[in-house]
Order: sequence, then structure tokens, then C-alpha cells
Amino acid sequence: MKGLFRNIFNSGFWLAIVSIFLSLLLFLTATANNYSRTGTQISGVTETYTNTLKDVPIDIKYDSSKYYVSGYSYEAQVYLTSTNRVKLDSEINADTRSFKVVADLSDAQTGTVEAKLDVINLPSGVTAQVAPETISVTIGKKKTATFSVEGEVDPTQLATGYLIKNIVTDDTKVEVTSDESTIQQVDHVVASLPEDNLLRSDFRGNVILQAVSADGTILPAVINPAKTLLTVEVKKLTKTVPVNLTLVGEMSDKISNIDYKLSNQVVTISGSQEVLDRISDVSAELDITDVTKNTSKVLNLSADNVSIEPNVLTVQLTVTKK
Repeated sequence: MKGLFRNIFNSGFWLAIVSIFLSLLLFLTATANNYSRTGTQISGVTETYTNTLKDVPIDIKYDSSKYYVSGYSYEAQVYLTSTNRVKLDSEINADTRSFKVVADLSDAQTGTVEAKLDVINLPSGVTAQVAPETISVTIGKKKTATFSVEGEVDPTQLATGYLIKNIVTDDTKVEVTSDESTIQQVDHVVASLPEDNLLRSDFRGNVILQAVSADGTILPAVINPAKTLLTVEVKKLTKTVPVNLTLVGEMSDKISNIDYKLSNQVVTISGSQEVLDRISDVSAELDITDVTKNTSKVLNLSADNVSIEPNVLTVQLTVTKK
């Protein structure tokens, strides 16, 4: 029997069986691998990219030679979606963007209308939603008129103790374009000092012009030129008053009298006009308790709600001994 098995294992028949088995095993392994890759491709999920853009400008299409439009929001919010990250990034960047948000008013009549917002020129593979979907627009017959320019400074923009000496604008007349109804409401054009200024010295700079009604309401309009040079000269509110010095303390029993002389008999005070009107002098006290001979002392001056110049004086004391 042993000889029989040995003959079988040593025979070509056994080698053939082993070869067939190994080949079948390799085939099954390769088939299983191919099935896994195919399955992955079929069941894989495509990634979608999104981005929300704020303050996208709205392009209004209308006959600008005949009409003037106003009363609408100048910007919209756009929600972009794409499976192509490169295309989406290009539309996100304002410098490479191809799409526009448009309101077509080519066939609209005068009055207030609801205009639909559309996103145009989107590249293939990118979709968009815009909010709001519509905007309210007022359309009027276009009219241009000339108005005078006035410089303006809000009283709160003046530092305490200052008043306006002079206001000058480089342009005294400008052209204002709006709809007929609005032009009838325009009283003048203002060149206002920018809000972030608190005047303690003269101002000189270019400022934006605005059309206003008689009560100061800002009206929608295009102004030519849009800016002008505004010069504001200010001056400090001041008043010259005497210094009223009182000697206090106990005079030495070796002295019969002390005379004093101030380095300045008068000083200049600055503050609001209301405070200046109430002040007639600057009062101060000097302690002479330790004075036994001719000497000089430093006197610091102060008063409520005003600044004083100079605020430090020298007092020359001359004693008369008993």
C-alpha cells in the first residue's frame, strides 16, 4: 500500500491535479478583486461643494437716457453649488467671476415695480440661487438740474471750546440728476464733514456731495461732480481774565507784611461759550505759613470746565520784617 501512494505522489497525475487547483485559486482571487473595484466605482458618492456669497452687486438693465431708478437694494446674496471645485472657486472670486445678478427693467413703466432677479452667465456645472428673488424699484422720468453747494459741520463734531470761523467748498454749483419728482424736492447740495472727525484744528479734504430737501432729508440722486474740496476753519473760544490771588496760612510773628507779584497778572481761559460767560477771574490761594524771607513760589492754576494758559505762575514774595 505504501508503495502505491508513493507511486501516485511521484506520478505526473498528482502534479497535474495540483496545477489545476492553484490555477483555479488564482482565477477566483483575481475575479474577487475585479468585482471589489467595480463595486467601489458604482457605489461611490460624488462630492458637492457650496458657498454663499454676500453683497453681490445687482445690475439693473434699463434705458438710462430716459429714466432714473431708485429705492432698491444695490446688493444680493447668492448661493452657489457645484461638483467642480475649480469652477466654484472661480465664481467665488470677484475678479474671476463670470456670473451676474441682473434685474431687467427694459420694458417697465414709470412707478414702483417688483423686479425679478436672475443669475446669468453661470458656467456649466454650477447652479445658483439668489436672495431676495425680487426687489422693489422706483422708476421715474430722468431730469437734471443745477443746485448750489453748502458746506456743513454737525455741532457735535466741534470739540468743546471751538467754533467754526469759516466754511468753503471748491464747487459752488453742481448738476443733480434724479427722477422728476425727486428733483422738485431738492433744496441744495451739502458737502458734509465726515462723521469720524472731531474738530480741534482746521480741516481740508475731499468729501462726498449729497442732495437734500429743505428739511435736510438726503435724496437719491447722481451728482456731478460727486465730490468737492471742503475747507473748514475753526477757532478756539477764549477769554482773558485776571488772576485773583489770596494769601492763606499763618504769617510768621517776625514779619509784619508780605507783598506778592505774579509773573502774569492775567491768563487766557478756553471752554464753551456758556462757561466762559460765567467766569470773570481765576481764583487761587497761596500758603505763606513757612515764609520768613523774600522768596518765590510756584502757583498752579485750575478752574472747572476750562483750560488755562499759562496754568503755572511764579509768585515773588517780598517780606517786611518787624
